[in-house]
Amino acid sequence: MPVEQAIVDAVAGVVAELPPTDRLIADVVLALGLLQDRLNDSPELSARLYRADLGIRRIALSEGWAALHELMGVSSPPPAPTVRGLRGSVEERTLGVLAERIVRAAGGVRPVSADERANAVVVVGGAVMDLISVVEKLPEKGESVQATSFQMNPGGKGLNLAVAGARMGFDVRFAAAVGDDEPATRLLEYMRSEDLSTDLIIRAPGEVTPVAQVIVLPNGDAATIGWKNELRVALSTRDMRNQAMSQALAHADAVLVTLEAPVDVVKWTLDTARNLPREPLVLLQASPPLERPQQIYRELGGVDYVVGSEWALRQLLPDRGANRRMEEVARQLRTMGVTTVCVVENFQAMISSPQLQATINAPSVPLTDSPGAREAFSAALLHHLLRIGRRALTEETLKWATAAMATNLSIDIITDAMPRPSDVGRTMESDQSVG
Repeated sequence: MPVEQAIVDAVAGVVAELPPTDRLIADVVLALGLLQDRLNDSPELSARLYRADLGIRRIALSEGWAALHELMGVSSPPPAPTVRGLRGSVEERTLGVLAERIVRAAGGVRPVSADERANAVVVVGGAVMDLISVVEKLPEKGESVQATSFQMNPGGKGLNLAVAGARMGFDVRFAAAVGDDEPATRLLEYMRSEDLSTDLIIRAPGEVTPVAQVIVLPNGDAATIGWKNELRVALSTRDMRNQAMSQALAHADAVLVTLEAPVDVVKWTLDTARNLPREPLVLLQASPPLERPQQIYRELGGVDYVVGSEWALRQLLPDRGANRRMEEVARQLRTMGVTTVCVVENFQAMISSPQLQATINAPSVPLTDSPGAREAFSAALLHHLLRIGRRALTEETLKWATAAMATNLSIDIITDAMPRPSDVGRTMESDQSVG
C-alpha cells in the first residue's frame, strides 16, 4: 500500500471514532468519503459533498446538515452552520479535536504554544437527570394540568457549564457525583459524547442518581424542584484532594463553581482556586440557593465573577436581599469581596465591576427567559475573557455573552442547547443585519 494511502486510511480511522457532528465535518472537509456508501439514494448530494472544490463541499454540508445527521442516526443535530461559520471556528475546532486524537492514537505529545493551547477549565457542580415538562400554566392548589411536552435529558447546572465550556473550545475537567443506575450511565455516555473527561466523576455504588423536575412555561420562565440525594450521592473534600483533581486545578486557566455541591466542597474549591500559582479566573454560578449563605462569605473574596438571576443573587445575602434594589444587592456583594457581579435576567445583563457599570440587552427574542441561559452566558463570557485578557471586561465582551443566551433558544432542551462560538457569531450577525 502506498504511504500516502496508508496515511489517509489512518486519519479516516481516527475520524470514524469522533462524535457524529465532528465526524461529519472532518469527513467532508478532508473529503474522506466515509458517508459515500450511505448516499446511494442521493447521488447529487454525494457528488457535491466530496467534490474537489472545498467551497462546494461546504455548501453541500451546510444545506444537507439535517439529512446527513439523520443518516448517522442523530435525530436532533445542532443548528446547521453557515458556510462562513464552517470556514471559521467550526472547522478549526473540529480539526483541532482530530489533531489531538491522532496524536493520542500515535502515543505522542504534540508541543503547542500558549496561544494555540486550549484553555483549561475546571467545573465543580452537579450532574442530574432533568425531567422537563412544558405547561401552559402552573397548577393552582388542587388543580391538575397536562404538559404539552416532556423530556428526560442529562442536566444540572454544573453539566450545563461543562458542556457550554467544551463547546466554546475549552479543555474542560468536570467534577460531580452520580449514582450507580441507568441514568448515571446515560449521563456518563453523554459527557463522553461531548468530549468531557469523566475521571473526576464520582459514582456512588448502589445509589440513585439525583434528578430535577423542571417546569417551563411557554415564555421560557421556569421553576425547578430538585432532589440531590446529597446524603448518599455527593462530592466530598476527600474527593477534591485526589491526584487527578490536584493536577486539573494546577493547570486550570479558570475554575467554575455552582452551589450544587455540599457547602464544604464549595468552600474548599473557592479557597483552593484563589491560592493557586496560576491565579485562574474564578466564576461562581449562584444557584441553587444555600440554606446558610454566610458559610461562604469568607471565600467570596476570591471570586472574580458571580453570575445569577435577581432571585439567586438575593439569596446570597443574609436577609435574602429583601426590599433592596438590584444595584444595592450588587454593591453589597462587591463589598463582600466579589470583583464583578453579573445580574442575568430576561435576556439582559446588568454588570457591576471596578471597570464597568453597564446594562446590556441580548438580541431580541420571543421569550422572557430560557432554562440554561445563565450557563450559556457564563461560558461565553469566559470565552472572551480568556482570549482577550481577564481584566479586559468590555461592552463587546458582554454583548457576546448576552448574545449566547439568545442562541439556540429552547424551552424543553437545556444542556444540549448550549451554543458554540459559530452559533453565537451567527446570532450577532443576524442582529446587526436586522438593526
